[in-house]
Amino acid sequence: MKKVLSLVLVLFMALTILAGCGSKDSGGAGSGGDASVDSFKTFGDIIALEGEGKQVAVYNNKLIYAFQVGDVYYRAISEISDETEQAYMDVDILEDGHEEKQNEIISSIEIDKLENLNEQILSQEELDALVGKTGQDLMDDGWTFSGHNLEEMEFWMDYGPFEYTVTFDGEVTEAEWETFVDEEDTKDLTVKSAVFTTIGDATNIE
Repeated sequence: MKKVLSLVLVLFMALTILAGCGSKDSGGAGSGGDASVDSFKTFGDIIALEGEGKQVAVYNNKLIYAFQVGDVYYRAISEISDETEQAYMDVDILEDGHEEKQNEIISSIEIDKLENLNEQILSQEELDALVGKTGQDLMDDGWTFSGHNLEEMEFWMDYGPFEYTVTFDGEVTEAEWETFVDEEDTKDLTVKSAVFTTIGDATNIE
């Protein structure tokens, strides 16, 4: 009897493992990677994804939606009509359920373009090449500031759709913190190091 019971348990465990393997290979939205977005056709497919950190913007007759699946960041873009844009903007964001109303407006819109944003992340080698450049050099190349930690001389800077932590040489006294302006006061400072941080303003495509 014990042998039969053991055999049943072994078979049950084997079936469970096989079932788990089948679900992992199915390319579902939660598994991460390109396979899980291959079937995406509308913005409703993106909205149905679980998880935080989604970004959506509507402007200039465009719908832009940035999201993450596993370790991969994506951005979906579509052209929309004046009527759709106005309907989306007319939703009162202070009203309860406003997200549901906005999602209802855009969920059936077909995705025109789907980008894998990871291809735009600067490599550490490219970031290391910034060492010695000035803040003005970075701004001339299109880098923008989004915050700072003056005690450590760390600045959060956006380049393309991503944010990086850039450390500059130099010191700022506590008395100067309140009057410090990133764009002005880093012009002549040189980059000490730079590392990737996270997704930035990925809906800004202008």
